[in-house]
Amino acid sequence: MKFNIILTDEDINTDKRVQKQIISDLDCNVINCKNYVLTQGLIMLIQSARIFVKTIFFSLVYWQKLYFCYKIKPNGFFRGLKRSFMTYSSSKAISNNIINLYEKGDIELVHANDLQCGLVGLNLVKYFNCKFIYDAHEVEFHRNRKNGFLRVLYDILLEKKVIAAAEQIIVVNKPIKELYINIYNITPSKIIVVDNNHFQPYMNYALDNFNRMKDIAIVYIGGGVLGRKLEDLAVKSDKKAIPVYGFFMSDVPKIAYEFKWKIGSKDYIDEFLELVKFKQAVMWCCTDDVCLSYRLSLPNKFFQAMAVGIPIIAFKETYLAKIVSKYKLGYIYNDKNFQEIVDNLANKSKYYQLLKSVATFQKRLFKEKLEL
Repeated sequence: MKFNIILTDEDINTDKRVQKQIISDLDCNVINCKNYVLTQGLIMLIQSARIFVKTIFFSLVYWQKLYFCYKIKPNGFFRGLKRSFMTYSSSKAISNNIINLYEKGDIELVHANDLQCGLVGLNLVKYFNCKFIYDAHEVEFHRNRKNGFLRVLYDILLEKKVIAAAEQIIVVNKPIKELYINIYNITPSKIIVVDNNHFQPYMNYALDNFNRMKDIAIVYIGGGVLGRKLEDLAVKSDKKAIPVYGFFMSDVPKIAYEFKWKIGSKDYIDEFLELVKFKQAVMWCCTDDVCLSYRLSLPNKFFQAMAVGIPIIAFKETYLAKIVSKYKLGYIYNDKNFQEIVDNLANKSKYYQLLKSVATFQKRLFKEKLEL
């Protein structure tokens, strides 16, 4: 019997991207690589040494591209490198454990999500001689973490090995596709975009429920809370007495309790729809400018906002901000203009025009399948 394997390093109950893969392949086996312990010590250093030497050798080639094309600067020199060593070394141990579960000809396809799983998949493909799909959920080599000079290069060289072995590479939007083609010299036909638009649309919902008697409110939906400028949101909304509604897929952050946000449930959709009925709502989609992944991302909360037709607040100089500006989908926050955004949000006529723009975009996104 032949098996397809989906490798993930997240809880599939909250990862809609992986859920969609499972739905399209009901006979697959899902393996969570996060359940395995990361390797440390002498074995880790020995296994990582050869790639580390290559990292030094190729350093100028890749950093020239990152600096001149994307204005990326290293955050220290060795910062985070040990963690990448552990990721690489552990991938070998994880793949050996998986190999022991199957016979030589059992595996037909490996679909790996994120770099750690990609490295595990690379080892499985070598052993089982099967098809290989690599799905990068973000810019894997420059995420919100310690991005030291050597770590970024080390991860690029690891990912390059994964990409060379994969028959298909999947990324989440067009700017990241262009980045990966540029960094890794990928043949364009080998890489495709599968966005994070995994949400049921409620066409014209916010527009149809517009009411000039509504008060304004800011909404945050998400699993991650670090690097989302929630401290800015908490302090500035509190000063202006603007209510914030938080729907958290994991633990509720202390700041939400401290500033008395209204906390919704993890199964948020019914409460979210009710909120949009009775409030002039906007979605907070800001991130810190700490990594290329955030700068180029289109987060889940953007698609969640578009699904019900409310505008968003994006952070300056991001790809999301360009989308907001191009299609008139909301407001661009620059650290200093929170009051201006609040004033515009409270203006009933301006908000109504914004809802009309979002409704037009909603049709393009969900009906016409606009690729971003």
